[in-house]
Amino acid sequence: MSTKGTTQITEQDNLSEYSDPKLYDSENRDFEPDGPFILSLAKELGGRVLELGCGTGRLTIPLAENGVDIVGLDVVPGMVDLAKEKAGGLPIEWIVADVRKFQLGQKFKLIFEAGSVFHHMLTRQDQEAYLARVREHLEDGGRLALSIFFPKSHNLVSSDEEEDWFTAEHPDGYVIRVSGIDKYDALRQVKTETAYRRWTDASGKEMLQVAPLSLRYVFPQEMEALLHYNGFEIVGQYGNFDKSPVTEESRLITLICKKQPLPVG
Repeated sequence: MSTKGTTQITEQDNLSEYSDPKLYDSENRDFEPDGPFILSLAKELGGRVLELGCGTGRLTIPLAENGVDIVGLDVVPGMVDLAKEKAGGLPIEWIVADVRKFQLGQKFKLIFEAGSVFHHMLTRQDQEAYLARVREHLEDGGRLALSIFFPKSHNLVSSDEEEDWFTAEHPDGYVIRVSGIDKYDALRQVKTETAYRRWTDASGKEMLQVAPLSLRYVFPQEMEALLHYNGFEIVGQYGNFDKSPVTEESRLITLICKKQPLPVG
């Protein structure tokens, strides 16, 4: 796969899935269903907005087009470069930074993520660093919005055989066949999804890219405790972006959180 305009990332970074921003962009384009939900929340709150893990601007750019004063932050430089290119002259501030370490010297009315960023936090220390940076950058009365996968028993398993996942067309014109294997570590609550992307290049040669991605699952009561002990109160909890309630059938849990004083002791 061409690496022009991409960032070379090692598997150890847990970011190899994002090493080809053009491919990522072709696989992640839709503003629906979460975009309108975030747009409505941003308009309701007013003020400046920060998106964590903005990727190639799937939500950042349409939000700016709808008048939201927004900053997009991502850890992968190539993703931010492509987002800038797509955004043209839109007044978006783009930042390359780690969500556990960023220091922007400004505060926001809304901080949100829509790319499973919290699931990339594989340890409690990572999770708490993420939440600490968010607290530092939220205005009084501001909100944090994020969605987590609702852990289900059928998701928290390992697959011994490679399974077909989907196909995608790369912007350079070739079709990529995507398959994968899942391995779940129950002790760490970490699922590693290894994607195998296969395509035929212009010379007819068969190509293969292997991209492992580890994500930590968080159970609902665990998430409530994490938020409480790190200075957040859940003020909204939904099972879908239409604000329907969480049920056992929900795929995601979407949380709206308000900054609170840190618990004493």
